[in-house]
Amino acid sequence: MKPILFSLEHCPKCEAVKEYLKGIDYNILIFPHDYIDWNDEHKQVAKDCGMLEDLKKTAPILFADGKKIIGQLRIKNWVKENGNK
Repeated sequence: MKPILFSLEHCPKCEAVKEYLKGIDYNILIFPHDYIDWNDEHKQVAKDCGMLEDLKKTAPILFADGKKIIGQLRIKNWVKENGNK
């Protein structure tokens, strides 16, 4: 399964992570920056993926290898360790 990046609009950390992920085949889901602007579909997708509470607090989040990798630095480290697989 391809990694999935959960990103927020206008998020500098999310944009940096997209650069780290260049060359890696992944999917991306982008949500409005402010939770108040999320529609029912955004909320349902985040909930179904088990990311709702996390995304209310922070982004980016990468779901890879069956686990959540939360935050720019942790994702960067994951890419260093797993990017060449």
